[in-house]
Amino acid sequence: MSRRRVLLCQFPIPPVGPGPVRGNVPLAGGYLKMYAERRGLGDRYAIDLLPTVDANTLGDAAMVEAILARDPWLVGFTCYLWNIDRTLWIVERLKQRRPDLIVLVGGPEITADNDWTLRHPAVDFAAIGEGEQTFVELLEALEWGALPHKVGSREIASQAIAGLHVRGMHLLGIHGAPPFRKPLPNLNEISSPYLAGILDAADEQMLLLETIRGCIYKCKFCYYPKSYDDLYYLSEDLVVANLRHARERGVREVVLLDPTLNQGRNFDQFVQLLARENPDRQFTYFGELRAEGIKESTAKLLRQANFTEVEIGLQSIDPLAMDLMDRKNNLKAFERGVRSLLEVGINVKVDLIIGLPGDTEASIRRGLDYLHDNRFFSSMQVFNLAILPGTAFRHEATQLGLEFSPRTPYYVMRTPTLDMGTMYELMAEAEEKFETEFDPYDEPVLAFAPEESWPEPDATAGARPSPREKASTLKQLDRGEGGRRPGEGDLLDEERARASDALIRCWNIDLDEPSTTEEILAAAPPAERMAQAFTIKLRGADLDAARNQAAAVVRHVVAANPHGTFQIIVEPLAEPTSVTPRLLDALLGAALETTSYLDRFYSVMPGRPKGAKRLIVVVPAEYTDRLDATWIEEIESLSTIVPLGATAASPLPL
Repeated sequence: MSRRRVLLCQFPIPPVGPGPVRGNVPLAGGYLKMYAERRGLGDRYAIDLLPTVDANTLGDAAMVEAILARDPWLVGFTCYLWNIDRTLWIVERLKQRRPDLIVLVGGPEITADNDWTLRHPAVDFAAIGEGEQTFVELLEALEWGALPHKVGSREIASQAIAGLHVRGMHLLGIHGAPPFRKPLPNLNEISSPYLAGILDAADEQMLLLETIRGCIYKCKFCYYPKSYDDLYYLSEDLVVANLRHARERGVREVVLLDPTLNQGRNFDQFVQLLARENPDRQFTYFGELRAEGIKESTAKLLRQANFTEVEIGLQSIDPLAMDLMDRKNNLKAFERGVRSLLEVGINVKVDLIIGLPGDTEASIRRGLDYLHDNRFFSSMQVFNLAILPGTAFRHEATQLGLEFSPRTPYYVMRTPTLDMGTMYELMAEAEEKFETEFDPYDEPVLAFAPEESWPEPDATAGARPSPREKASTLKQLDRGEGGRRPGEGDLLDEERARASDALIRCWNIDLDEPSTTEEILAAAPPAERMAQAFTIKLRGADLDAARNQAAAVVRHVVAANPHGTFQIIVEPLAEPTSVTPRLLDALLGAALETTSYLDRFYSVMPGRPKGAKRLIVVVPAEYTDRLDATWIEEIESLSTIVPLGATAASPLPL
């Protein structure tokens, strides 16, 4: 009997540009695979992880094809704030193509109070809370037919698996959360996918390591404590084994994932262990701490271990806000801890939240001034409060008077003391005060390899077919026409053969070509070969006159891969003034007819419009020294201006 194929997927934080994605390590999938195989299920199930190169680069339509090409019986998805919308879009299309495919979702977005994920018609099973045991019990139940993945009877009620929501339970009169899933008694059974050869720390020269699950703090903005009733540890032997493996694989950074690194017992001894296992300081350590627990001696130990940066969540200095979020900050101890870390050369990133209940415009300003004037930080990160599913704030939102977006990123829109306009202004003030830009764009990328471009330049003819020629040829090939003799190819087939497996990252469009909008769109690159980070290059002498065609192109591409990241490069071939605010408004309007997580994430950020769609205006070098200041100001309010021939980061010379 052949083994059933199980594919586990984790999609990354959407990139803000075409640069490589880093940090999307499918650790949760590695845990699931390792635990299931240790329970003997490897003999009956072939459990694979979607390769990170696919997860990190493929566009939405291409991802659907890549998953189906592996012919899975069950597909599991790790769902986070940043990928849940995209995951459900992909799941829906998988089910359209393969109605028999079993779909399992899990991760922080999957909670008992997040109905729009649990009740999605394409989701068969949802793991709530810690997932390893639930995953194994689900596979065992499916193997023996104890849990039909198509709801058909009340049999589900008597076969309930702790932590598992089954599609259609509410239709059968089964309401509320499934039985609570008790956590694993320790982390030894799932550590480590690196040691088991499931993950390779050499891929990004980074190793992710959990040494504790659970959190002694009960901050109401955080979901994490709701899943754990105690602290659960990884044994010292396995901590050591992971760190030695990191050295062997050439790792440069070890990221400790513990929710609060210094909440555990004997923290100083733990840091001494970290130092012993990094004798040549080959890698740096990073983790999140409570500053209140850091003494001078502890800071020195952290530096000896080669911690170069830590993150500390202060969130607010207002007594009422601290009380309402159930996080009491001892400011004197905070100051002592931060100073100790800074004095030994460890960078301290401090987090503040705008929008906490109890905070006011004045109290948030006091917090910003407190940190700025006393220099209690190396870098700052200011967040808008998100009312996350499963959190105490979500459950108490009505009582606290919190209005928030029901979809990701769940930003608070109004509190009894703050409105959206005020929060926006406070974010702008924070950027100005700390002389930074929170979550900036990457530098624009203007050039792409021929095999990544569409249409690919033909090596023999040295020219591109026009959109009209391309559309005509594609239609002929689709109909089996072309007028070729047996054995004779054509240039388009050769192009397809050369780049049939290449991911397309850029579509070059010459709007001066005498083509209709329909012909341009008919010659578009196949959606199933588009990268997640995709660039549309629009060139022409009179771009404003072609704005309707340009907008149609943008609309077409974004609709094909709605959760992608897009550069829209506008390159005037004559006077730059053919790029008008009217043109850019048309492009941005077309792009934002379909919105994604990144668009909503950036929606509260000050400055020019930012999101998953970025406008870039390329100016010919001969014009850069005589551009009108008013034109520059108008265009820069909507886009980034880059001189042609300059490096991507070069400012426009005025």
